[in-house]
Amino acid sequence: MDFAALSKNIAEKFPRLSPQLQRAARHVLDRPDDVALMSMRRLATSAGVHPSTMVRLARAFEFLSYNDFREPFQQRLRVRPADYLARARDLQARGAGGEMPGLLQEVLAADVANLRETFEANGEARFIACAEALTKARRVYVVGLRSCFPVAFFFHYAYRMFRNNAVLLDGRGGTFADDLRAFGADDGIFAVSLEPYAHETVRAVDYARDHGGTTVVMTDSPVSPLAKNADHVLIVRGESPSFFHSIAAAVAAAEALVVLMVAQGGRAALYTIEESERQLGSFDAYWHRTRKNRASPSGRE
Repeated sequence: MDFAALSKNIAEKFPRLSPQLQRAARHVLDRPDDVALMSMRRLATSAGVHPSTMVRLARAFEFLSYNDFREPFQQRLRVRPADYLARARDLQARGAGGEMPGLLQEVLAADVANLRETFEANGEARFIACAEALTKARRVYVVGLRSCFPVAFFFHYAYRMFRNNAVLLDGRGGTFADDLRAFGADDGIFAVSLEPYAHETVRAVDYARDHGGTTVVMTDSPVSPLAKNADHVLIVRGESPSFFHSIAAAVAAAEALVVLMVAQGGRAALYTIEESERQLGSFDAYWHRTRKNRASPSGRE
């Protein structure tokens, strides 16, 4: 039985498993690499179950031993494509093999797992500490390039609704370094990058640290070049069956920081949000059903 067939089998039988087996089954589906690489005892510890539960899980799916159960996970790791093109070819092969519905389920399962693990692994205290550090900064420089630009842009966009001290480092016209020139010890940087890490994002974090500022980073590993010597680190998961990593958990984590900062922003945040809404309204920024269609010569809707 290959990994795809086994994971489908586990998902189908999951409701009929005992609570302990469900806990173990959820963990192996969420962390397939760990099943392949960790010892049974270590995996059981990380799942919060007794090692014997892993043996019972293997037998529940008609494997003679835990090592037999582990083999599809190891095979998946051995054959998993490493680069974008190889992964895309793998997706097309699976599509041609009739696995389209399975791919959709894998995307959903991966992102649900990414969200759950990102919030559980970081915990409330780490999120709050990051939000407080950014709140205290005189200016907040925001950077996320390439695939992480949507995360940085969303954070910057929402942040500017309630504070007016943000600088988005997007490098327009080759001005990436120029926009950092005024960075000082009272400032902070919020940087987002997942492997493969954008070189300019790493350099921006190093620059901020070297100039005495506060560094808050969101990345996918404690050994990421962004995490090295950063003041605050949020680790986000980006696992995906796609040829490209997922940013769903990173966007959700950025949203969580915005929520925490607004919750503690007091009257100043409320005033700025009110002013932002008023200014957007003056520009007719949003479509309203009651507004006449100004593009129509007759004025009819």
